[in-house]
Amino acid sequence: MISESENTNYTVTLFVRADPELGCERQKQVVIEQLETLDAEGRIAAYEIHIWTKAIRLRGPLEGTSYYQRVLEHVEAFQQWADDEPVRLNPAFKIQTVDCEITDETYRVLSLPSICIAVYKDGELCAVYPHSTDGTLRTASSCLNELEAYSQVNYAD
Repeated sequence: MISESENTNYTVTLFVRADPELGCERQKQVVIEQLETLDAEGRIAAYEIHIWTKAIRLRGPLEGTSYYQRVLEHVEAFQQWADDEPVRLNPAFKIQTVDCEITDETYRVLSLPSICIAVYKDGELCAVYPHSTDGTLRTASSCLNELEAYSQVNYAD
């Protein structure tokens, strides 16, 4: 988790859905602006932005592509972190079964959140937002507030 400590250099990866979403576009912009500010103020060491989709099909025709492999590797790391904490990634990351009557297909998809932030300390994953703990949802905004409050600010002498 993000915590107050001296000489901590967090790096942040923002995962955001590419498609416009009603009610989410302003929030996406705010999160990006807050990351830019945290970076400019030296409160984080760096950040990067990854674009992803609303959901990916598990065990489908595209599972061997580099895009899907990268997404699944991130999600697996997120799940390992959640298991170690222990926190829950559900309902932000949710596996659902999809039935298509037209093509008579049934398959499983992994839903991805509109905005997800992964925080790394010394290259190790230390937090993923959104997640829930003790019934409380912790969002990307929660993450940014914690980074604002706890990250060490290095001022030039």
